Amino acid sequence: MLLKSEINSDIGCVRANNEDMILFGGELFRDKHTKQILELSDTARFATIVADGMGGHSGGEFASEIALKCFDEFVLKLPDGIDEIEITSNLKQWAENTHRYILNKSNEMPNCEGMGSTFCGLLFFGEMVLALNIGDSRIYRYRSGILRQLTTDHSINQLTGDRSHASNQIYNSLGGGDSIFIDIKNLSGQILEEDIYLICSDGLYDMLTDDEIERIVTEDQSVDALINAAKNAGGKDNVSVILLEIIY
Repeated sequence: MLLKSEINSDIGCVRANNEDMILFGGELFRDKHTKQILELSDTARFATIVADGMGGHSGGEFASEIALKCFDEFVLKLPDGIDEIEITSNLKQWAENTHRYILNKSNEMPNCEGMGSTFCGLLFFGEMVLALNIGDSRIYRYRSGILRQLTTDHSINQLTGDRSHASNQIYNSLGGGDSIFIDIKNLSGQILEEDIYLICSDGLYDMLTDDEIERIVTEDQSVDALINAAKNAGGKDNVSVILLEIIY
């Protein structure tokens, strides 16, 4: 599989620091832009994830970095040849372990009290492609001119349908609350040539409607066009975006 990629994580227009971070093939990105073309073999293990941190004076930055470093280590240690049931079990255990680790760090460090992180992206493992989600960062698929959200937000708004809650109020995150769960969706066999996968933090879709995002991807297909549009609309949060085009 051949992937054309572009990524960026931007501080936005209002926040004093960038609590988002991106994991892309073993490398961490914050306030950094890159374009790459990658060829993935049938034995590949490749992750591309957005983590949106929250909490404490510097806790959000720390939580998103912990989440992604732990996941990168997890991916490298996955046994070869495991099936979907086994990798799902491993992913659920990773989420539990990382959740507890961040909780413990939060308790140890007063300036990081209450820290946590979303976690959302794609894992390419052998011939499997898994969509993973904890929190309210999102994966979209753009196909034949139509943008479709593939993940479900773990937000109070989504859960209750009550739009009076703050848009960023979530009930599931790494390090937040007593329990954790991870949504896992197997996309294997559903990926088509010229599909574009968009992974983003809420700093993008809180500023732009899905129709606006769809229009920008149709006209430009660049990360910077999306981030600049979010910033022009106010840029009230950090904005992290991954675009992956399936070339085959």
